[in-house]
Amino acid sequence: MEIRTHIRLVVAWRIIIISGIISLIYACSYSDKKISHLSGIAPSEHTLLAITPDVSIKVIGDSLNKSYPQLRTGKVFPITGLLRVDGKAYRFMGDDSLRISPLAPLSEDTIGWMGKYSFLYPGKGWELREYDDSLWNEGNGAFGPTKGYYYPAHTLWGAENFYVRRHIKVDNKDVLKNHKVYARYVCDDQIKLFCNGGFLLENGFTHRTKCQRLTDEAVSQIVDGDNVLAAYCRNTGGAGLLDFGLYIENKTYADAEPATLKKMDAQAMQTQFIFQCGEVELQIDFVSSSLSEKWDMTGWPVGFLTYQVRTESKKDHTVEVLFDVDTEWMFGKRKVDSWVDKDWRFAKSDSLYLAMVADETTFSCEDNHIILSQKLCASNEDKGVLLIGYEEGQTFLYSGETLRPLWDKNGTREVKELMMSVGDRYQEFKAECDKLDYRWNIKAFQAGNKAFAEQTISDYRNFISSHRFVSSPDNKFFCFGDTLGNVREAYKSFPTLLFFNRTDCMKGLLDPVFAYCADIHWVKKYPPYDIGLYPIASKQVKLEDCAIEAAANMLMMTTAVVEAEQDFGYADVHWEQLCLWANYLQERMKKETFPVSELLDEKDERVKCVLGLKAYHKLVQWRKAYE
Repeated sequence: MEIRTHIRLVVAWRIIIISGIISLIYACSYSDKKISHLSGIAPSEHTLLAITPDVSIKVIGDSLNKSYPQLRTGKVFPITGLLRVDGKAYRFMGDDSLRISPLAPLSEDTIGWMGKYSFLYPGKGWELREYDDSLWNEGNGAFGPTKGYYYPAHTLWGAENFYVRRHIKVDNKDVLKNHKVYARYVCDDQIKLFCNGGFLLENGFTHRTKCQRLTDEAVSQIVDGDNVLAAYCRNTGGAGLLDFGLYIENKTYADAEPATLKKMDAQAMQTQFIFQCGEVELQIDFVSSSLSEKWDMTGWPVGFLTYQVRTESKKDHTVEVLFDVDTEWMFGKRKVDSWVDKDWRFAKSDSLYLAMVADETTFSCEDNHIILSQKLCASNEDKGVLLIGYEEGQTFLYSGETLRPLWDKNGTREVKELMMSVGDRYQEFKAECDKLDYRWNIKAFQAGNKAFAEQTISDYRNFISSHRFVSSPDNKFFCFGDTLGNVREAYKSFPTLLFFNRTDCMKGLLDPVFAYCADIHWVKKYPPYDIGLYPIASKQVKLEDCAIEAAANMLMMTTAVVEAEQDFGYADVHWEQLCLWANYLQERMKKETFPVSELLDEKDERVKCVLGLKAYHKLVQWRKAYE
């Protein structure tokens, strides 16, 4: 219920302010002794690396080497991390290899494949292996536009409904044992896929190749000899496209033994994992540049992970660390570039950049996998760093103007330059993060319990990873989620941002809304619920105005900024709009009759009015003191 939500938010804000004083006392007593993490925080899910909204890497619990990390969208980030100790491989990141080999390749992996097709409904049982398709048309897949299209189609698909049967010969199904089998497909618009009559998947428009693992039940339906992949597709408009095939896991790293996790600790600035790999202990730390406070790195699309090996025995070990990223799995087939720049070895595919120190690092690109490996020895003190950067390709439009990301507001910087800047001082950066973690850890545990600390840290990482930071036309700091200027989402983020003293982000969420309302085209007496969808700020997306909620939230959030900064200046700049919204709430309180039932409903507008007006009265008191 929303009234309870408001109470929790207000209480959280008060706790945060009080705990801030306590944490400052502890921070002042901090010495230069080695930092030791206090909490052992292990959230059920959190952001490992906040890079960009398109590529921010998440992990579920302690599953770093039990499954692949995921992107914010839920898509797999296909990275494998191995440590070889005296020739024996230990996997500390990712699942077993994502390398796949075709049982029945897609058109883009070959010169095409022969299939039977029909534009008319062929009758019941058409997807079964035993069905007689001898009278069907025969064509070369993929199916779609045969000229001037981005995908290699060989037979035209020119109807709304489309039925395709692809015969696949399997000589020995025993080769599938203990291997994962995947269906790969691309379709515009809708697809249902079957194997020997058994349902495999259903999906909508996919302009890039998708890959889905078959269940053990589906794999068991495959037989020696002739098998049939059958697809029903529907094109709702425009050009239709269909391609599908079967692939089998190629266990490149089948000999790799999962490393033993000894410790996981998620802090405000970084997440640490410690693994045992035979007689060697491996420490991995994930650090996001955007979380930095010492340097102005907000919005930098760069993250990194440091690695260090230790052993208690006096025995010498030959140690090598290896990272393998499957770019085909992420992007479809893409060209991979590699070069050395100022002592850094770079590899790039699509918009993804990877880099390691060039010395003692080898690079290879096998089957569209970027593979970087480094020998760990005395010359590099048994430690190193992997840099990860990503450049979003879309242009952000605001009020008819193109806004550039904060890290490149002049349009002259490149991601690789940011990566080298981070890499050259990563040890100094890491040490600063240790200090910040110590400070925020104390504050979190003073403000609440372990559950509070886990939630606050996760919320902060998620906020940074899901927002874009841009420079406005008048050089203000704007902060946008996927739904631009979403007042409700901003309100939910404020307690976390207040806890971390991120008043810059708090104002960055509010300023676009203030600017939008100052435009001559906005004539309403309350603020918008949102101002568009990324990458274009144009008009409100939500059909309902949610006027009371938006006005009250803006008043409360502005009050929070004023109290956090202990300065009325921010509210003074927007005073005319704040008064307009307060008057709107006052009029609604006088004219509207709010049913009592709404007080127990999630849309309790009367409570919102009261909270908004209370915030406004605080601002009035601040203004009098300010004068």
